[in-house]
Amino acid sequence: WGSNARDAHPIFFHHVLKGVRAGARLFVVDPRRTATAACADTWLGLRVGSDIALANAMARVIIHEGLANLEFVRRATTDFEQYRACVEKYTLEVAEQETGVPGDVIRDVAIAYARADRGMICWTLGITEHHNAVHNVFSLINLALLTGKVGRYGCGLNPLRGQNNVQGGGDMGAIPNRLAGFQDNTDDAVREKFERAWKVKIQPRHGWNLTQMFHAMDEKQLTGLYVIGENPAQSDADLHRVERLLEGLDHLVVQDIFLTKTAQLAHVVLPASSSWCEAEGTVTNSERRVQRVRKALEPP
Repeated sequence: WGSNARDAHPIFFHHVLKGVRAGARLFVVDPRRTATAACADTWLGLRVGSDIALANAMARVIIHEGLANLEFVRRATTDFEQYRACVEKYTLEVAEQETGVPGDVIRDVAIAYARADRGMICWTLGITEHHNAVHNVFSLINLALLTGKVGRYGCGLNPLRGQNNVQGGGDMGAIPNRLAGFQDNTDDAVREKFERAWKVKIQPRHGWNLTQMFHAMDEKQLTGLYVIGENPAQSDADLHRVERLLEGLDHLVVQDIFLTKTAQLAHVVLPASSSWCEAEGTVTNSERRVQRVRKALEPP
């Protein structure tokens, strides 16, 4: 869903193709007919931004066809009745109008997923790089919960990360609303545990995400920035605005292995190591296994 894995995650997709050749069914949801979609049993070429409508229409079909795993729902979820009421308006006619995907195709894919003994949903940046990214992901999680395809062999939800070790960074707490292990820093007990270990005082509020940081720069609430291994001056959708905001900072520090466009705007540029060969550490892979990385070279 929202992933051209054949091009972007070729090693992972090699395993997918092995499954397809062994009889697994592959459905691809993507506005573009990608190389991944060309390998699929069914391609759902939805309109950009209509992912939630599609997911909710599939959920409605599953509920109305009596294919929801109600035992799992009762045992392992909350607020099912509110969810049922929410998806009720997403009829196949409404979904077809919103998504551009024929209603009979939506119905067939929903039933195939619900009836499959083992099935997983994989997604990547096509789902998450939206203003409503969190709700896009929630809609896919809800489909897996509705059918009980969580916590069983061959099932689950698998975000294919956009860059190496994004998952590991999240595990370590490099997220504005979480500490290490995805623990919420507004929880008094969690915060107290980390304060005791780190011997520092932690503020009981969430930090800014990237979008909020740029808003804060615009309002002059954020005047200093330390950028590590990112290049917003070349990767953001509104480059002129980003350049203006970065140039307006009192102090910008960039740490990278290249003199990127962002680094060229910095007051201070620091060197970095290439972590896959010049540093000791760990990487969390797609199966969430923590793998040790040993240094092969000393950084120059």
